[in-house]
Formats: sequence, C-alpha cells, structure tokens
Amino acid sequence: MNARQLTWKYALGVAAVVFVVAYAALSVWNARGRSMPQNSWVAVGVVVVMAVLVLYAGNEIRLYLRGESTRPPSPQRARSTLVGAQACVLGGAAFAGWYGGTAAVEVGRLQTTTGPSSFLLAVVLTVVCVGLVGSGLVVQWWCKLPEDDDDKKRRTPKGPPGEVV
Repeated sequence: MNARQLTWKYALGVAAVVFVVAYAALSVWNARGRSMPQNSWVAVGVVVVMAVLVLYAGNEIRLYLRGESTRPPSPQRARSTLVGAQACVLGGAAFAGWYGGTAAVEVGRLQTTTGPSSFLLAVVLTVVCVGLVGSGLVVQWWCKLPEDDDDKKRRTPKGPPGEVV
C-alpha cells in the first residue's frame, strides 16, 4: 500500500468532530432529564477482540513482507486486512469520540448513584477505542509494500520536461 494512507491526523480529526457532536447532543439530552445511553463492559471485550484480530491478520502480511514466511497471503486477504485496519482507524476514532463525549457528560453526573461507574466505563471504552486506532495504524504500516525498482524508474524523468515516459 503506497497510495492513500490514513494517519493519526485523520483519526484525531474524526474523533474531535464526533466528540463535539456527541458532547453537545448528550448534554442537551441529559439537560432535558432523559437518562444517558447505557454502555456495556461487553463492548470493551468486543473492541479488544477486534484489535487483536486485526493485529493477528496483519502479522501474517508483515511476516511475508519481511521474508520470514514463505507462504504468500492471497491478494484478497491482504487487501481485506488493509481495509480492516483502515476501518479500525476510522471506526475506532469515531467510537473514541463518542465515548469521550459520553465521559465528558458523565463528569457532571458523578454525584448520582450510577455516575462513577458510568464515567469509569466511558473512560475505559475511550481508551480501548484509542487502542483500536493504534492497532489499525500499526497494521496499515505493516501492509506497506516495499519500494521496488519499477517505482523508482517511474519517478525519475528520462526525457525533456513534459515528455511522457
């Protein structure tokens, strides 16, 4: 993968936009006396499993590209792994923004009976979603193809300016 690469800047932008929208919407929701959406510890497990699975799939690609494995992954599997890693970057960032917004609203509710546990769960979910973003970025980096001679030839001009080589 050499063309379009997601970076931490994309993830941060997505997380920031979702955080602002989530915080504003949940603040209005809570101010009107409605109960906050309930998070679940199961979601923590699901996000962790997703991060582990994408790292496992990416490691197969990494081992092959480093020459440590002789069995090449199929092109479909390599592409799916890359797409999954990029989905983890964007999806993890969006969910980190959502859970971060939830945690920010829960700060004002710490005096309620469910406040501390809801706040703690929102913070934990935010952290594991940031970990999901990290795993996606790592696997995307692992899937990066090494530069070969053909790539170098395409970039070096051989004729006069304007001539198509």
